[in-house]
Amino acid sequence: MIPKVIHYCWLSGDPIPEKLQRCMDSWKKFLPDYEFVLWDLERFDIKTSQWVKEAFEARKYAFAADYIRLYAVYNYGGVYMDMDVEVVRPFDDLLASPYILGLESEKGVEAGVFGAERYSLFLKKILSYYERRSFLKEDGTFDMRPLPSVLFEILTDNYVLRERNSVGIPLDSSMMYLFPSDYLTAKSYLNGKIEVTKHTYTIHHFAGSWLTRGRRVRVAFLRLLGESNANLLVRIKMSIFKKLRIIR
Repeated sequence: MIPKVIHYCWLSGDPIPEKLQRCMDSWKKFLPDYEFVLWDLERFDIKTSQWVKEAFEARKYAFAADYIRLYAVYNYGGVYMDMDVEVVRPFDDLLASPYILGLESEKGVEAGVFGAERYSLFLKKILSYYERRSFLKEDGTFDMRPLPSVLFEILTDNYVLRERNSVGIPLDSSMMYLFPSDYLTAKSYLNGKIEVTKHTYTIHHFAGSWLTRGRRVRVAFLRLLGESNANLLVRIKMSIFKKLRIIR
């Protein structure tokens, strides 16, 4: 069983913005009997992880937190939540499961909300990925691969993934079961549209502190276009790319 512990991470030392504080207020409203554990520089020694140390020194705090969140849930059990996650109802019924995982998108696992029992094997596999990597690459650039993509790759390499459409279904240990996106994410990263359903426990508002300036501009542009126009633009771009490859 997953313990009633909420882990969260704040490394910059800056005051917490009001929009994040409002999300955290929802935690206390719907999870009043949970323990809340802040992971900051006092709780986690960044020198123990090359990835975390390099990401922190580069002021890429969200990438440093990628490792810390995995470390926290693996070693202590509980639920990790990004500070831009809003809770809309209690999730005590989820804690009877050995883990809580959901899809963010078609090929991305929701990394802003997940939970597990202590010493879960799948978390150990993901931690191992970061423990043998440097955030600073040999060419001087940063390894800014988003955690949802990393999670999806490692899980698909090691398990058969199944959609979990009900809380109470029995789980086969040879597989990993992920809730559809409306359970834990409930918001489109592309267009910003929130879609709360009867299944929704949390809404991930995607503050996007990890995004580079270029990617922020790109996301804003795609949101301005709208989902259908953005998809059309992607199809046109891919069509042109394929034609260029043929010409070459």
